[in-house]
Amino acid sequence: MQNNEAVSPMRVGVFIDGFTFRKVNEYYRIHHNRHSPINFVGLKNWINHEVIKLFKPQGLICMESHYYHPYEDPRKSGNQRYMGTLQFESRLVEAGIQVHYSSIDLTELKRPNTDLMDDAVIFAMYKKIDVAVLLSTQGQYASLPPQLKMMGVPTLLLGWNFEYPATNYMVKWHTDALLRERSSHYVAMEKVMGKENGAVSAIVNKIFQKRKAN
Repeated sequence: MQNNEAVSPMRVGVFIDGFTFRKVNEYYRIHHNRHSPINFVGLKNWINHEVIKLFKPQGLICMESHYYHPYEDPRKSGNQRYMGTLQFESRLVEAGIQVHYSSIDLTELKRPNTDLMDDAVIFAMYKKIDVAVLLSTQGQYASLPPQLKMMGVPTLLLGWNFEYPATNYMVKWHTDALLRERSSHYVAMEKVMGKENGAVSAIVNKIFQKRKAN
């Protein structure tokens, strides 16, 4: 007898640490030889592809994405320094990513928005996600993967290690070792995104925005 029982979709929660992502986007836009910002739709498509490869879902994937800024909503605070963020926010929303601001400006403290952790735990607690994808390099999130694992939710960590010369020193950006160790899976995104167009798959190339013709 044929089994016609429907397979439930795999629910994937994508949690983007804006403190990390701001630096990563700046790196690829200014310092990397691609000189291209990240395309959020292309990045989500790559994540979908990676989730299928790692977790081999039997049915469809239902993805919900969240971006956590490390500063206040400039519309509420009136901080003109971050008014350009609103254009960036529109790009996130167009890509189907929900935007979350901090209750206080954390950029001067050089800290990420840890509201991300609270939301991820609540989603896992109420069975809203089966897999968590965390885009971050920050050690402040190192306690999150074990908490999610206790609730049966594995964490796929997307991190970056890179460096580039500044005026009088080298900027070195790396993924926290403990965060990496505690995550169920880790992808070194600088290796995925580091090659030139002809050397990688089309799905990787689409992580970047197309360069404008001269």
